Amino acid sequence: MFVLASIIDITERKQAELDAARHRNEMAHLSRVSTLGELSGSIAHELNLPLSSILSNAQAAQRFLANGHTDLAEVRAILNDIVSEDKRAAEVIHRLRQWLKKDEVHQHPVQMNDVVDDVLKLMRSDLVNQKITVDTELAPHLPTVTGDPVQLQQVLLNLLVNACDAMANCHRSERRLLIRTGFENRNGSSAVIVSVTDRGGSIPEEKMEQIFEPFFTTKEKGMGLGLSICRTIMTAHQGKLWATNNFDCGATFHFSLPIGASDKEVVMTNNGIANASS
Repeated sequence: MFVLASIIDITERKQAELDAARHRNEMAHLSRVSTLGELSGSIAHELNLPLSSILSNAQAAQRFLANGHTDLAEVRAILNDIVSEDKRAAEVIHRLRQWLKKDEVHQHPVQMNDVVDDVLKLMRSDLVNQKITVDTELAPHLPTVTGDPVQLQQVLLNLLVNACDAMANCHRSERRLLIRTGFENRNGSSAVIVSVTDRGGSIPEEKMEQIFEPFFTTKEKGMGLGLSICRTIMTAHQGKLWATNNFDCGATFHFSLPIGASDKEVVMTNNGIANASS
């Protein structure tokens, strides 16, 4: 009888864990859709650039043909430009599909420097529009971490959007972001560290933890879920997310991910069932 009760207890606990994971993934998806909504104008611009270039090149080719002027080298260059810009547009659409789809969560080896590059590509137009300069200090030969690339991009993007908002009232010359990656060994464990530093206002000490609570926000139109969901994602990745104030001005948000936390790919399906494969 005791064995049966233990089995039932373990089964119920496992189901509760799966339900929590499914809820976490649904909230993460909702947050991604909301964030992309904020960046929709910049994303449209990012997609319009290659499309405009494709149109201009195609029209140039039409003029060549209409004038009876057939310079094969010139036509070949035009076609190469069209192919290149088509790939650029396809890359934007691919990133959007990855972010918008409500799909399985895949945790596998991820290079965080690649995550930084992908997020900066997504935010490129928005950063230009806000006249924000981004500096990067990416550690070479960074070890991989185990995680879901889309969710890790989501965490970094949220931190960058918040950093931009924090500098909205700063003079143009002060609107600088610094993104760093590195790794550390502490107490026998190794982790990859990613940090985002802004030049905006500092965070009051009494609110240093409160900002990660659900529905806490300083934005007029904010839901107050971004940082809360980011910390939940980090916890699910066995990582940490925290904030510190800079010595002069602004704040820095850091997150860490353990190195070699798992050598298996973990898949969380939409119905909350977890699978692992070597």
